[in-house]
Amino acid sequence: MTKISAKHKQKTLTRREIMIGALKTVVVSSVLPSLSAEAFTPGASRRAINIMNFIRAEEPRESMDLFQPVREQMALIKKHKFPATWLLQYDALVEGPFVEFLKTEMPPDHETGIWFEMNRKICNDAGIAWRGNPKWEWDYHVPVAYAIGYTPDERRKLADTAMATFRRIFGHDAKTVASWNLDAVTIGHLSDHYGIDAFGNCRDQLATDGFTIWGAPIAAYYPNRENAWSPAVEEKNQISTPMFRLLGQDPVYYYDNQVPYPDTMEPVWPSGQSETFVDSFLNMIAHAPTQSLAYGQLGQENSFGWPTMRKAYPMQMDKLAQALSEGGLVVETMGETGRRFKRSFKSTPTQAQVMLKDPFGKAHAPQRTVWYQSKYFRANLHFRDNQFYLRDLHVYNDRFPQPYLTEPVRQHGIEQRLLAVLDGYHWSDDEVRAGRSGVRAMGRFVLIGEDGGSTPLAMAGLPTVSETGSMLQTTVPLSGGGKLICAFHEREIAFSLMGAPSHVRLGLMFEWVAERSALTEVFADRLNYRFRNFDYSVLVVNGVASKTADGTHIIAGKRGALRMLMTQIS
Repeated sequence: MTKISAKHKQKTLTRREIMIGALKTVVVSSVLPSLSAEAFTPGASRRAINIMNFIRAEEPRESMDLFQPVREQMALIKKHKFPATWLLQYDALVEGPFVEFLKTEMPPDHETGIWFEMNRKICNDAGIAWRGNPKWEWDYHVPVAYAIGYTPDERRKLADTAMATFRRIFGHDAKTVASWNLDAVTIGHLSDHYGIDAFGNCRDQLATDGFTIWGAPIAAYYPNRENAWSPAVEEKNQISTPMFRLLGQDPVYYYDNQVPYPDTMEPVWPSGQSETFVDSFLNMIAHAPTQSLAYGQLGQENSFGWPTMRKAYPMQMDKLAQALSEGGLVVETMGETGRRFKRSFKSTPTQAQVMLKDPFGKAHAPQRTVWYQSKYFRANLHFRDNQFYLRDLHVYNDRFPQPYLTEPVRQHGIEQRLLAVLDGYHWSDDEVRAGRSGVRAMGRFVLIGEDGGSTPLAMAGLPTVSETGSMLQTTVPLSGGGKLICAFHEREIAFSLMGAPSHVRLGLMFEWVAERSALTEVFADRLNYRFRNFDYSVLVVNGVASKTADGTHIIAGKRGALRMLMTQIS
């Protein structure tokens, strides 16, 4: 793990603590529905929504009715005849009314599975000492609740115990397993021994529930055996069950951490209560360019209580029903999405999230974004009013192990970050992180004249996005005439100018707070990085790179596209 210095360390909040503040926040909403489809057709994009609710039997922090949310959610889902996934934490498997309720009320197209967080009961049944608060049955702190708080042998024993109990109760193995923090040891064991169809892991987040996740794929992928957050590059290192990112993340605003609550589709948060955002998210899943797969998860854990979700949960189900009737996506269980993924893709396919309208409908200084993901890298081209820049570049390597792969975590408040080529959040200064003007880590585009002077590029009008095969192309009209073309390919990114004067060249200026970046060396054709004692690099083709005090500048050649080769050599 890379530790954050005290100066820059963030306070980690639980989602419950954030909700107390979020209840005071008002989000303006409006309307505009979307989407439905029936089955996957070869060559077409798969656009899937899973409704997944998970169930705890214990909430030690406050008294609440944990059964009411499950009853109400079931009634709404059955009203719309949606398939759904119900994941049970171990306490809900062995106590309370939940199992009998699900057995009685679930339609045939629903499924049950395991929410894999630890509590006293599973530890007792697995013969592992309870490390949590002695007064609590379930403890949310990272070293107690998540598998990474246990040794690899203990993780396998806990997984076997959960599966054996599930099989005893339901008569078959669970085929869907999720958590906020699954690790490679646990999912490798479950996939190899129980043939799991789908795993679910938390979205990227900053200092929430005691941990940061940063740089992982945006939607779905086959994890590698060293790092559950990183897609396998080579088949020999691949876990054969796909991982899906949970919670329906806002792709535009979450990254800069300026929204004072998790901006997801969860109905307890202002974003999930905003009809404008819900429409924007569903429209993106159903209709925006997406490459091979668009994926979103809806639903809510029962431990927030029904009063916090009673308004937005029905609204979201109504909007999903409308979307389904209009065509564009399919609603299915997580297990079914996983099975289709395994049948369709032998390795992680390219995927995209494209939102070219502000997701909250802001008219002043709207923001838009384009995300691209392959098994080799992820990239983000972001738009703030008429400015545009690269905001994120992360690469993947099968040899880069996740923190706590073999040693258990012993503290609450950890980081799990991937290999950044550009980290627009962590490499910015404190002013930018606080929402003010400052040094924003980015890759900005300029024109380089014959005299060596540079002119920043600005957007005129709106960008457009098209896709051909595994290539996603973003075209940006420029205020001085001409266009910038950003072409994302499975292994590389290519940048070029159209309609610009022949005597100018394209420049890509990476700028950040130097001491926060992982950049170590710059050669004319290569950028070298080092993070958590791991070396990696990207290659520059048809351009010349040079190091600066606050980053690196790359100037394209006179002809052809400037290319960055993102593939890592194992």
